Amino acid sequence: MRWTIASAALLALSAIACGERLERFESVCQIVRQDEVEVDDRGEAESVDVEFVWDSCPGDQFQVVRGGKDFAACMKKYEVGERAPVFVKHWWDERGYFAWDVYMIGDCVRYIEENSAGSYEKVQECSDDDMYGKITGFWCRRRSFENMAAVCPWLAR
Repeated sequence: MRWTIASAALLALSAIACGERLERFESVCQIVRQDEVEVDDRGEAESVDVEFVWDSCPGDQFQVVRGGKDFAACMKKYEVGERAPVFVKHWWDERGYFAWDVYMIGDCVRYIEENSAGSYEKVQECSDDDMYGKITGFWCRRRSFENMAAVCPWLAR
């Protein structure tokens, strides 16, 4: 009986430890650009791109997020140059690294589409790919530096 209770407790603890690795963060951004991507026949935005800089992060770390109709309508209240709170989801990706995305700017909720081509960050270092002395292409490093991840942990990969 004791063995069964101990085994059940150990199994429950391991299930908790192996659960989804998910964190949420709040920071501040400065909006640097808003562009309507698609507009319906009535002139209402169907989608919008919002580009912002992470105010609290070292250097110039830019992010572009694309959102749908409700997000576009809500974001009209924010002007370019204005600062707003930003809320980030940071999770372990099944491909073996951490990923992040913005789920809210101010009080404007944004649905996260993990494979959306419209959302991206400008946090990368690229260099030539050299094979046997010949440049065959390039590769980009999208991992954040330790000092940046210490201040802005959601950027850690």
